[in-house]
Amino acid sequence: MGQNNRKVRNSFTIVMIVLTLILSYGIYYFGKNNLKLDKKYNSVINDLSIVNNKIKDNDNSSSIVLEKIDYLNNIDNLISEKQKNVYKLSGELEQKIRSGSSKYKIAYLTFDDGPYYNTFNVFNVLKKYDVKATFFTTNTNGNQCWDNKSYNCQDIYPYYIKYGHTLANHTFTHSLSNNAIYRSEDRFRSELTQQADLIKSKTNGYTPNIMRFPGGSAQPRFWNLGSGNEAKLKKLTYSLGYGWVDWTANDGDGNMLNSLSEGRNTFYPTINENIEVVLFHDYDKYTTQLLPEFIEYLQSKNYILLPLFYESVMVTKS
Repeated sequence: MGQNNRKVRNSFTIVMIVLTLILSYGIYYFGKNNLKLDKKYNSVINDLSIVNNKIKDNDNSSSIVLEKIDYLNNIDNLISEKQKNVYKLSGELEQKIRSGSSKYKIAYLTFDDGPYYNTFNVFNVLKKYDVKATFFTTNTNGNQCWDNKSYNCQDIYPYYIKYGHTLANHTFTHSLSNNAIYRSEDRFRSELTQQADLIKSKTNGYTPNIMRFPGGSAQPRFWNLGSGNEAKLKKLTYSLGYGWVDWTANDGDGNMLNSLSEGRNTFYPTINENIEVVLFHDYDKYTTQLLPEFIEYLQSKNYILLPLFYESVMVTKS
């Protein structure tokens, strides 16, 4: 009996030692990680103060803005307000560029009509160059990617947020057949609302506030609603909380490129503005292959590559 009691006591002691070790490690681990989070948060606040000061003093601040946007896009919602402040600073940089007081330029890379399975390849290129872009999404793929029927394209939405890109609305169906999406204000409102609801449901609440008209902002002129159709549609987008944007440069991949040379020959002549909005499509394999070359070219010409934001001068809001 005494021997059994000793075994019980010994087993109890061992269990208590193990539990103590686990608890001690847990306290150390979580304390350590909370300390890291606090340090990271304080570092961001300090960095933003530096940006705020330097952007007012000298042109070198443009590179700091780029670094901080990249940094903030990879921090969780705890510092979302600070991210908005960085976008505000980017707006100030836009004004400096437009006034001619900056040697830098800005290029907003935008991708239409996704998501596609090939979007992952685009993500990889952008990640390699530490570049954030803007994706104007639709639901034309539905639950099956056009370029990979075994993959649900709606599963790509969380990755836009994970990688810090701007998500924008390109309507739910993008249907231009017989001007379907432009036949009535109710139809177009439904197109924007359905796509916004899809984005929010797949991203834990991300709410887009930038849109692009399928076919471009001139497309509403073909509405069958009488005169003033374009103005009616734009007024509708504003009432729904959107700003809209067209593009200033492209590589001609809207109808699929036939070769790399076709993309090059189209792209380079279109780059001639101090602030460019570049139109690409993330389904095109040639665009994806050319993307590193295009990024390096833009950077060599003093372009800073940024994601679009609502306050940008390139986004029309009224």
